[in-house]
Amino acid sequence: MILSCGAILHYAAAAGHAGADLGSRAVYESVLEATAAGVRTFDLGGTASTSDFTTDVIQRIKTKLEVWSSLGTTV
Repeated sequence: MILSCGAILHYAAAAGHAGADLGSRAVYESVLEATAAGVRTFDLGGTASTSDFTTDVIQRIKTKLEVWSSLGTTV
């Protein structure tokens, strides 16, 4: 479901909505990084609850957007 949000943001970016592509990138990267770091739900062989996984991904997204903003990153 989280990746679906990333896909919607990508679609919004393609439709010309400023900043949506950066949000999409943050979502995709954060989900992949969380999974690679071992934060996985039961269906992926992990022990994290859905809430634990979601909380981790949200924190990663926030961090990315803060860092990118401080660097003046745009897509």
